[in-house]
Amino acid sequence: MIIDRHKFFNIQKRFSNVPFNQTEAWLETTGGIENTVFFIDREDNPQLCCWGRVFNRKFIGIHLLIDGLSANTSNIKHIRDFFQNVVSNGYTIIEVSDIGYYNSNFEIGIRQAGFVRPLLSLCPLTLLVNLQEDFQFHRNWKRNVIKATTNNINFKVVDKPAIQDCEVFSSLFNQLKDRKGLGFNVISESLYKLLTSEGYKLFFAIGENKHHLSARVVYITKKIAYDVYAANSDEGIKSGAAYYIQEKILYYLKQNGVEIFDYGRIPPSNDEMNNIYVAKSYSGGVPMQYNGQWVFNKSRKIDLIYNLLKYYRKQRRY
Repeated sequence: MIIDRHKFFNIQKRFSNVPFNQTEAWLETTGGIENTVFFIDREDNPQLCCWGRVFNRKFIGIHLLIDGLSANTSNIKHIRDFFQNVVSNGYTIIEVSDIGYYNSNFEIGIRQAGFVRPLLSLCPLTLLVNLQEDFQFHRNWKRNVIKATTNNINFKVVDKPAIQDCEVFSSLFNQLKDRKGLGFNVISESLYKLLTSEGYKLFFAIGENKHHLSARVVYITKKIAYDVYAANSDEGIKSGAAYYIQEKILYYLKQNGVEIFDYGRIPPSNDEMNNIYVAKSYSGGVPMQYNGQWVFNKSRKIDLIYNLLKYYRKQRRY
């Protein structure tokens, strides 16, 4: 069923885990409330909920995009009924991208609701670091941390972020963006709004003369922490700060009772994107699959148009 925003976020508080891309802060900083719909399975004892955005697409029609899902159940019937209810609202196409950890019951339920796998444009893999066990860092990781320590790099937890901190992060991110050819920006004002919301934390690695080298934004929800944004300067990579900050964050989370660190999507491949996977794997994290991307189309014609548009946009496939 569809409910209003206020009621939705009050109900969402009952869930054991809310991924960062389903928080109210993420909603407000990535496009706002306009054209957003809020779904729950039921108001009493809710088991599934999510919000999504509605777009009117040329050649396609009404497109619902759901990024993330909060779930207290892996019951096939509950999952099927929930997504059947979403479908019943008449959208031409529905895309779901879920960073919940893969569960075969989820796949059965969403398939029974009429969803299939699309041409994947997001890698459905992540790395999870168990913070309650001894860390198993790779020798290259350790070598970089030693280098950073030798270079007198310090770790900073930003408990009370200011807009100036966000401007520093954006500047570091721009270097990363240029280096990797990323197609999006991190706007200082939006980041500030995110960091002043519950659960989001900013960290810096700072060199001599208070020169910021690396930064990380992490979302902490009960026992799980999500890697949201990373930003490394060229000097931060050369000096070892990029690894140093990660190790310090893992120890910080461990000391604060967090159990799992989720590195976010990793793109193992046979090209330069594989470097991201390799670098993150040095943490000793264990690969895990997300429930990933699913799509519902009203007709084969819409399915064809949808996939052709993805092709002409040159979206990367996984």
